[in-house]
Parts: sequence; structure tokens; C-alpha cells
Amino acid sequence: MLAALAKSGRWVTIYYGWRPSLPDEADNHLVELALAGGAAGIVTHKVRDLGRGELVFDQLRVLTPAQCLEEWQ
Repeated sequence: MLAALAKSGRWVTIYYGWRPSLPDEADNHLVELALAGGAAGIVTHKVRDLGRGELVFDQLRVLTPAQCLEEWQ
């Protein structure tokens, strides 16, 4: 599964940093990468943490793995 995911991915250059100022500084890079890559969402168990930033991005959804699987079925 990881090989298929890696094959469909593409490298993205980040020219600037969005700092959503999340409670856990280590999570900020997830939002930056998702925005730079044009992702529709982030799949994580830390939904509450990623939703508490100072910047809000309406086009970026944050889903749990279970929610993601429900939508893909």
C-alpha cells in the first residue's frame, strides 16, 4: 500500500510557511504541507488539535481514519 501511495505522490516545493499556531508546534508542518500540495484534507487521530489553530482554512478538511474510510466506501 505504501508503494502505491508513494508512486501516486509528487514532490512539492514550499515557498512560504503558513503558521496556523497549533497547540503542538510539531503539527504546524502538516498544515503547511497539505496546503502546498493542494490536499483536500488531512487524515489523523488528532482532529481536535489540528482544528484549534489561529488560521482557519475552509478548503482543508481534517478527518479521522474512520471518517476517511466511511467516505471512500
